[in-house]
Amino acid sequence: MRSKAVVFHSIGLSLVSLCGLSAVTLADTAQLSIATVERMPRLPTPLAIRPWSSLSKTYYQRVLNPHAKGNQFPMVSIDAQKPGFRIRTYVGQDYDSEAFSALLAVVGSKLAGLDPTHLDGENYVQRSKAWYDPEIGLYRHRIGERNPVVHADIYGYWPAIQGLMLASQYPDDAEFQRQASTTFAAFQRIARGLGCPDNPNYDVLGWDFEKNMAAGRLEPMNRLGHAPSVAWVLMAGAAQTGDAEMLANARATMQWYAAHPGRYEISHVMGPLTAARLNVQQGGAEINMDSMMSAWFGEGSMERCPWGITSGTLLDGKSCDGLDAARWENNGFYAFSLGTLQGPAWLVPVARYDQRYARAIARYALNVANSARLLQGEGLDRTHQDHATWKARWDKDNILFYEGLASKGPGNANALTPYARGDAILNGWNTRHPRVPDDQYLQQREQWFGDTPFNIALYMGNSVGFLGGIMRDTNQPAILCWDCTATDWFHPTAYPTHLYYNPYGEAKSVRLELKQSCDLYDTVSGRIVARGAKNGFRLNLGPDEAAVIVQVPRDAQMERQGNQLLANGVVVDYRAQ
Repeated sequence: MRSKAVVFHSIGLSLVSLCGLSAVTLADTAQLSIATVERMPRLPTPLAIRPWSSLSKTYYQRVLNPHAKGNQFPMVSIDAQKPGFRIRTYVGQDYDSEAFSALLAVVGSKLAGLDPTHLDGENYVQRSKAWYDPEIGLYRHRIGERNPVVHADIYGYWPAIQGLMLASQYPDDAEFQRQASTTFAAFQRIARGLGCPDNPNYDVLGWDFEKNMAAGRLEPMNRLGHAPSVAWVLMAGAAQTGDAEMLANARATMQWYAAHPGRYEISHVMGPLTAARLNVQQGGAEINMDSMMSAWFGEGSMERCPWGITSGTLLDGKSCDGLDAARWENNGFYAFSLGTLQGPAWLVPVARYDQRYARAIARYALNVANSARLLQGEGLDRTHQDHATWKARWDKDNILFYEGLASKGPGNANALTPYARGDAILNGWNTRHPRVPDDQYLQQREQWFGDTPFNIALYMGNSVGFLGGIMRDTNQPAILCWDCTATDWFHPTAYPTHLYYNPYGEAKSVRLELKQSCDLYDTVSGRIVARGAKNGFRLNLGPDEAAVIVQVPRDAQMERQGNQLLANGVVVDYRAQ
C-alpha cells in the first residue's frame, strides 16, 4: 500500500500580491509521498530525455504518411472508396483497423501539434468516424464491428473512450457531439445494469447490450480495474449534460473501486483523475485518493495488481523506472509501450485538482520521460533488442517503438538486461514463421528475425503524442514543463496550467514560455509568484520541489468560495489552504 507519510515542502518562490487577493488567506500545501515514486531516482541514470515534443511530430508524419517509402512502408493504407483507414498493428503484419493503432494515432497527432484533418492530403479525423457503431452508440475495436457484447478491456471500453477523446478535441463537430451523447447513454446503461447507484458490482467481464446483462471475453484479469473506465465516461457525460444520475453513478462506481482496487493493462488508468475531479465537486462522500494512487502504481497484491509501475530498477547502469509493466517474480517485469506512454497523460492533470500529489506526479513523469527511450531501442546496443539490424536500415533515429521492454533477455540470457522485444515472434502471430521457442530465441534472432520488424508495435507506439503533446523541455535539462489540461478531456474551464519539478540537489531557475503577459499563481505554495509576467520569466524552484503554475489574466479579481480560489470566475485552485 502507498505510504501515508506526509512530507512537508516549502517552495522557494518570491511573493507578489495581486489585486483582490488580500482577503484570501492561503498556505503551502503539504506534499504526499507515494512509496513507488519514492523508490524512483530524483535524477535518472543516465539523464537522457529525448525531445518528445518534436519526436512525436516526426513519428506521426512518418507513420500516417500513405506515400512513405521503405521496407514495410507505408504503415497506413487508405482506400478512397471505403470509410476509415487501415494501419498495421505490428510492423511487418498486414493492414488492420484496430482502434488502438488507428484512433490513438489521430488523437495523438493532434496532441503533438499536427492537424490530422489535413495530413498528407488526408482527413484522418473524418475517417475516424468509421469506427462508430450506431446500433449500440459507441466506438468499436474494428470498423464494422456490431457484436452486442462490449468487453471491459482495451478492446471494448477503450475504443469508446477514444471516440470521446475525438469529441473533446473537436467540440464544434456536431456529429462527434451526437456520438458522445450516445456513448454517455450506453455507459449509463452499463452502470445501471451493474447496480448503480445503490449497489454497484463491477466484478464482471463486460456488458451484453442485447441481453442487457454482464458478459465479456473470458480473460479473468479483465475483471480488475475497469470500473474507472465506466466512471470516467459517466463523469464526462455529467460534465457535458448536467445529468445528475450520471454524476451519482460515477461516484458510486468510484466508491466501489476504492473498496475493490486493482489494475490490468490500462483500463484503470483514469482512476485518480476521475476521483480527483469528483472530489472537488459538491455532493457525495470524498473518494479515497490513497486507494486510487496505490492501485494506479500497482502497490497491491499480485492477485489484484498483476501490473504496476517500475521503480528502483537500475539495469546495466540504466534507470528503468516509470514504465507500465506486467510484474514478474523476483522483481522482474515486462513493460509495455502503450501504458507507459499513456500514463502521464492521465496522471499529470490530477495535479490541477489535488496539488498534494504534485511532487510525486512530476517525479514519476520525469522518470517516464527518461525511460521511454528504451522502448524504442534508444540507448541499447544490438544485443539488447530484437530488431537492431532492421532499425539500423529503416529506423535509424529510433522513432518506432518495440511492444515492450523486459527486465531480462529471452531464454537463459539473464545478462541481457534490459531487453527490448515483443510478443508476436515468440507466439508466431502473423510472422509467416512458427512460434519461436524461448531457448532458441537468440539463435533465431541472428538467423532471420533480427532483420525484420515483427515486434515493433504501432498499436503501442501510436500513443507517443500523449507524452510528447503534454511535455516541453526547459532551460534546465531535468526540469520539464507538463501541461495539466491538454489530456484532461471535457475539463471545466481553466487557464493554462503547468506542472514543474526540480529534481536537483540545489535551487534552479526555470525559464517559462508565456504566450502573453499574465499573473502567475502557484497552487502548491498558495501564492501569486508574479504579476504581469512576460515570456522568459524565471521561476525559482528549491531542490526536490514542485509547482503548479496557473497563468491568470492580469489584475484578475480573485475571490474564495469555500475551498476554491477563483480568478474572474474561473477556478485556479481547487484546494486552497
